[in-house]
Amino acid sequence: MTKTADDLLARLAKLETGQVSDVLDEAGVSNHALSSALTPLTPLTAGTRFAGIAVCARGEASVQGRHARPAMPGEALEQAMHPNAVLMIESGGFTRGALFGGFVAYSLQRAGCVAIVSDGGVRDADEIRGLGLPVISAAVTPVNGSRRWQWTDVGVPIALPGQEGRPVPVAPGDYILADGDGLVVIPAAIAATVIEDTEKLAEVEREIGNGLRAGGTRAEVFKRNPRFAHIRPASPAKV
Repeated sequence: MTKTADDLLARLAKLETGQVSDVLDEAGVSNHALSSALTPLTPLTAGTRFAGIAVCARGEASVQGRHARPAMPGEALEQAMHPNAVLMIESGGFTRGALFGGFVAYSLQRAGCVAIVSDGGVRDADEIRGLGLPVISAAVTPVNGSRRWQWTDVGVPIALPGQEGRPVPVAPGDYILADGDGLVVIPAAIAATVIEDTEKLAEVEREIGNGLRAGGTRAEVFKRNPRFAHIRPASPAKV
């Protein structure tokens, strides 16, 4: 990661997903939040919320036969990791078995992974909770998915279920923020602008809070502190 990326990530980690979501909506990027049907193994609180840079991987249900697609090399995931990596996995909604368990989770964490997000199943939930590694998934199951599903690619664009009812695109290098409200994806090309505009929104909302606590009516305080007037549109070429 570059110094600029490190700086943006540190600033993003101080923000809230709701604020980022508002900015993305106002900027014209409405399809940015993952589905709330994907749930964390441990509730994302102040100590477990996370921000990071997307490393994308995908796989498919195993198909036996002469022309089956070859599986990805075993160490490819670890080799793709870097500090502050968030592994984003598109499984095709595979929940008949676990895509990974405690050993894989620990190995990835050791390689720099700070969280794992998937539309598939996981297992060894208690073990993973003990690692302190946030995991968001579609299901928890004791069934070993390696006999039923295989990794096929890493470092490629993927899509995961979205709150809008359509897939959210995720590209390697996109910025990820997750907290108790959910998870948002910020395209890397507009991350600097979105983070800056969200910081301004956070300042405006602090003023709104101060005004309300000082006795002002909601209508008065909101009129004095327009929340979204500063937000810049996203360039179509960048999203």
